[in-house]
Amino acid sequence: MKKVAALILLGLMILSLTPVVHLVKSASVPEYASISSVSLGLGDKAVLGPFEVQFADVNPNWSKIYIQVDGPQGPLRYVIRQDGYLLYPSSANVYLNVSLVWIRYDTKSILLELKSPLQRVLSSKNLVVGDEITLPEGFPQIRIKLTSVSGDTASFKVTMPYGDIYTLTIDKGSAGSVRYKLDSSHSYSNYLSIEVTNTVNNGATINVYVPKVASTNFQIVKKGGEVNPPEQVETVLLYNDLLYVNEKLPITVDNITYYVKLVSTIPDVVKVEALRGDYSLGTMLLEVGDEPKNVPNAPLKLSVQKVEPDYKRAIIRVYGPAGSQVTPILRQANIIAKIDAVPKAILLDDNLVVTINVQNLGRGDAYDVSVAAPIPNDFELVSMTKTWTLKTFPAFTSMPALIYVLKPTKVGEFEIGKAIVTFYDDKSLETGQKRTIYSPILSGIKVYNIPTIDVTAQAYNGTWGNYVSAKVGDTVKVKFVLSAGQGNPDYEFITNATLLLDIPASLDGQSSIGIGTIKAGETKTVQIDLTVLRENLTNIRATLVYLDPLGNEHRLELGNLVTINSIPPKVVIKEVEVWPTPEELPGYVNQTLAKMSDPEPLAEELKGIAETYSPTGNPWKPLAILLIIVVFVLAGVAYKYWDESEKLREKLERKKSRRPGGLPKKVEEEEKESTEITEL
Repeated sequence: MKKVAALILLGLMILSLTPVVHLVKSASVPEYASISSVSLGLGDKAVLGPFEVQFADVNPNWSKIYIQVDGPQGPLRYVIRQDGYLLYPSSANVYLNVSLVWIRYDTKSILLELKSPLQRVLSSKNLVVGDEITLPEGFPQIRIKLTSVSGDTASFKVTMPYGDIYTLTIDKGSAGSVRYKLDSSHSYSNYLSIEVTNTVNNGATINVYVPKVASTNFQIVKKGGEVNPPEQVETVLLYNDLLYVNEKLPITVDNITYYVKLVSTIPDVVKVEALRGDYSLGTMLLEVGDEPKNVPNAPLKLSVQKVEPDYKRAIIRVYGPAGSQVTPILRQANIIAKIDAVPKAILLDDNLVVTINVQNLGRGDAYDVSVAAPIPNDFELVSMTKTWTLKTFPAFTSMPALIYVLKPTKVGEFEIGKAIVTFYDDKSLETGQKRTIYSPILSGIKVYNIPTIDVTAQAYNGTWGNYVSAKVGDTVKVKFVLSAGQGNPDYEFITNATLLLDIPASLDGQSSIGIGTIKAGETKTVQIDLTVLRENLTNIRATLVYLDPLGNEHRLELGNLVTINSIPPKVVIKEVEVWPTPEELPGYVNQTLAKMSDPEPLAEELKGIAETYSPTGNPWKPLAILLIIVVFVLAGVAYKYWDESEKLREKLERKKSRRPGGLPKKVEEEEKESTEITEL
């Protein structure tokens, strides 16, 4: 806000220090150009080029004024009353329109306004951006330059012969006008008018108008031929501030109180009335950028620096003698405050952004403005401070929005409360008591939450469980249980819940299950049937899709819930090597050595192992172990001899038991048998 105020002040300073640059808005082509505030005493005359307007005579009670106008068409004499006018030379061919604005009885003078109808001097002139033209020869050398064209709007730079520059922005079908300064007290208003008839890309077509009486040679000649010199007015600045329509600004000069009243405002022009006490001294038209004008019969000068018709106000400058006093006008500020939050429905984990807007809709400024933001019990302040202050709050302005963030601590519907604004204005400064206003209550804030959702599942094929076995062609029932955690069911729930199942190709069944709304503390159970199509070890995964209370979609990945095994079992045989116990080891060794054809190497190895663990203090123990091993070896040899002998005996017995009468054996076979017996 300080930056905005600084920019406004800077703009006003630039406007006051550079009066030669003027911005003029577009309007229609005016009917007349005019010279106002022409004050004549009896016998005085105003000279405008070849025309002279003289205050020739008056009747005894000053109700009728005799005006004589001399011009190229000859002298004509007219009788008019206050607010009347005359047309020279005739109504069919008007060069001058002389209006009697008022009659000054106290000073025996009259105030005239001289007007001349506008005539077109340039028609359908085509310009492109950057082109510059001047008025035809015989007219003041005013330069007109087309600076830019945007759509249906054209901008011009108008340079007057004495250096003043006007910037005109004119819409298609409209016109803009500038004045011509005649002397320090008088200007020819609407002297030059530019009408835009068409716009094209980077170009425009214009008509240019000037008054029929286009002379800029103007002077007031006193009775007897003396030229009236410009009146010297004190230039001490007494007041430079706003004045609203119908407000009267008191100025005291030498114990006499004068008043300056703003009567009306239009763009760049205001009408003011000067009063001495209750007696009106007359009205004046002030144009933005004009030199200060004398107030008739008062030691004051007035000028206008800025006009704001939308607010019916203007910045008026009042000049007067040093030591004069201006009594400030006390105005009351009209502060209003609004509090709002967007959106008004949030989730428990979200932040609530609250905005407070404060406006001053009154004519008076506010000072030491303080805004207090409400913080309800069920919310925490996340950012910004609770208060905001501003030293000066001008009329018809708005504060930057005060924004702060709250975080809810519970669900439900809440009321944020009121913003409180305290301030001073011109009137309360007199009493020393601050004023306080409140914003409307911000209510209807709703805070929702998503309850915790727990999903479990079981399959059934004879028994319920997370793991079941089935065969191809079986129908397996699967049951899902969805439970919402405890809470407030009115503000903690989910909607449009759907369970999406990831069913492999080995199963056939429903893959999407509609659940609907689940409120806090509620449990819902759904069941489907799945058909086993082929052998497989199948994991059934699921995803829960739902909307929160604000309509936002969420997905909860549940992973594997149940497993269905449709692969038949297989028998696997595996040999397991079993080692004898320490008690069984001697018998096992003996049996092993006995079965071997050559047990001696193994016996030697066992002997070495046994000696490693034998005590060194008993010399007979190794000998005993060796003896035992030899016994084992001899026993094995004896056993093998006995076994072979038995086999031979059985063979011989079978030969003896053969039936007689058989064929005699060959000699070779007998020799072989005897050899085997010999070897054995």
